[in-house]
Amino acid sequence: HADGSIRVDNKGFDYKKNEWKESIGKAKFVKGPEVGRLKVSFFGPFYSGYNVIAIDPAYKYALVVGNNLKYLWILSREKTIPENVKEDYLKQATALGYNVDELVWTKQD
Repeated sequence: HADGSIRVDNKGFDYKKNEWKESIGKAKFVKGPEVGRLKVSFFGPFYSGYNVIAIDPAYKYALVVGNNLKYLWILSREKTIPENVKEDYLKQATALGYNVDELVWTKQD
């Protein structure tokens, strides 16, 4: 965008309703584009933290946390995540204080 923000397009499939859901938001860099720390908004002027904690060298997998211990994402550009990457990210999240037993894992078919 002209204001330096980034369009965020979150899309997922709701298996219970058998339909795709999509949310479009906006992200802004907190310190600059070279730092993986953003604030993201899906609901007007309200922004939440979106902090990249870990990312692999090929930019396929990322561990992202919010401003508090309620929000944690493990993102993948592929349908699967190698077990060693998954375990490493779960260890890092646990060390930060996250209860990884509460994570909801998306089915990828």
